Amino acid sequence: MRTASTHKQRGAASLIVTMLLVFAMLIVVAYANRNVAVEARASANQYRSTQAFEAAEAGLEWVLAKLNDGTPIDDDCLPSTDPAATSFRARQLRLTAAGFVAATWDNAGTPAPLQAACVRTDTGWSCSCPSNAGPTLAIATGAATAPAFMVELSTGAKPGLIVASTTGCTRTDTLCAATSSVGHESAARVEVTFGLLPGLRSSPVAALTARGDVDAGTGALGLHNTDPASDGAAVDAGGRVSGDALRFSAPAGASLDGTIVSSDATLAGLAGDRYFARWFGMDKTTWMAQPAATRITCNGSCASSLADAVAAGARLLAIDGDLDLDGPISLGTSERPIVLVASGVLRLRGAVTLRGVVAAASVDCRGTAVGALVQGAAISESDYIGDAAADIVHDAAILARLKTGTGSFARVNGSWKDF
Repeated sequence: MRTASTHKQRGAASLIVTMLLVFAMLIVVAYANRNVAVEARASANQYRSTQAFEAAEAGLEWVLAKLNDGTPIDDDCLPSTDPAATSFRARQLRLTAAGFVAATWDNAGTPAPLQAACVRTDTGWSCSCPSNAGPTLAIATGAATAPAFMVELSTGAKPGLIVASTTGCTRTDTLCAATSSVGHESAARVEVTFGLLPGLRSSPVAALTARGDVDAGTGALGLHNTDPASDGAAVDAGGRVSGDALRFSAPAGASLDGTIVSSDATLAGLAGDRYFARWFGMDKTTWMAQPAATRITCNGSCASSLADAVAAGARLLAIDGDLDLDGPISLGTSERPIVLVASGVLRLRGAVTLRGVVAAASVDCRGTAVGALVQGAAISESDYIGDAAADIVHDAAILARLKTGTGSFARVNGSWKDF
């Protein structure tokens, strides 16, 4: 016979079992929730870590693009029309006889490496590129991420090499550092070596070099080379050299007979891009497509476009097609010479002054005006013709500046590191 007491005992046992099951379920739910929270935190950390790394990589691409851009900038890294403004390369690097070295600034009596930095806020990217101070950024407020990077350049182990170190971060109340003390934020540091592909790889030994003939007609063409290190050749031609009123200058004590090199079989035998690559280290198409080259399509006269490009900081000028330059015009200086490469015919008329190296499929120089000058060297892939009383001067100092101070920076294979 079942009693009330027996029913009560069985009810109590069921209650205990139910409570144990509920407790076990709560433990399972809590554990699962903990796993979800941990995975969410890990996912957020991975997201921020990736964001910091990508910001550092973006810094490398940004500094490489800036180094290959000759546009003058201000302290906010924006284009400037101030006559005293200089390019990012000129701010961050110093040119020596051996090549570029990283610049420093006077930090309370201690030389400190120059740095540049950029941050992404709700209104877009803002950057800081001071020339005599540390970078300053407007740090974002609120809870949103504000990816940023800081760039520092240092001198490489060999001439022509520059090491770029960038630190990326997701958010900080100061400039990006290699580590972050802000909770749940991340930082990453990467490094790569940039090498300079010079705008001029090898200096011409003569003031005028032509793979074909040099015919100055009745013009008093002056060809000058007083540099003993270049053997004093004023003209080097694969064909004949002719002219009724040619003028020559040679090193002191040297014979004028040695200033003329004609029927040069080596020059005449260099076909196609091999001729161009002899001085520029690459074929013409590659040279004209390099990041530091300013490409201009002329289809004739484009003196104003060239003048504007040089005024804006361009040093390597790539002309698609023929180029007509009518004087008076002056491009390049002894301190900032240019390299002017035309895929077609270069026609010089009147008082045109070019300081640097000019190279074209052929060169045609005419006009009776006195004052036409190429100071540096001139290279023709075929002939030089004309009747102008121009002067072409071999200038070793200008050629040296072009070899060490112009060109495009590119990543050195195998130099990338992360920390």
